[in-house]
Amino acid sequence: MTRSARQFLPILALIGAGVTLTACDQEDQSAFAPACPSVEILGEAADFYQYDGKGLDAGSLVTHAGMGGLTGNCEAGPKKSVRTRLSLGVTVERGPASDGRDVTLPFFVAVLHDGKIMDKKEFSIPVTFRGNQSTVSLRTPVRIIDVPAAPDIQQTNYALKIGFQLSREQLEYNRTHLRPAAFRYRSN
Repeated sequence: MTRSARQFLPILALIGAGVTLTACDQEDQSAFAPACPSVEILGEAADFYQYDGKGLDAGSLVTHAGMGGLTGNCEAGPKKSVRTRLSLGVTVERGPASDGRDVTLPFFVAVLHDGKIMDKKEFSIPVTFRGNQSTVSLRTPVRIIDVPAAPDIQQTNYALKIGFQLSREQLEYNRTHLRPAAFRYRSN
């Protein structure tokens, strides 16, 4: 072994020990890596239409908002839970019947276990239109939801459903005005 190689042996030994310790620490941290709950924006609750009460035409529209751009992640949380972080992208349009600059949009996050609603929280999205602005795009603050981890950490029976909190009339409007998906077969 050359003299220069012998000089670096103690340094290499320290680096190797550090890598080994780091690997042990990472192994302990990843010993609990649970499955994430499924997250879905409900199609029937992804749009918020508010009219002035004089009709359902374009001239009577006060506000239209649409949800999209769901982002987030999940990781092991405290006390054998799964911590999910999520944020929504929302686009809000001010309609011709709008008489103000401020709108508050209610939305919810529901926690389901085996298809049954276990909890539901409502939040609000404050929106301000500035000047002649007719459209605002924004992201909601990150919401943190902790759900119990399943005994089999590779599966989860939990799901998160998100949508605007709508009146019966708004929900019915969405149901009757949603365009169904169109699938076409194309062979090359």
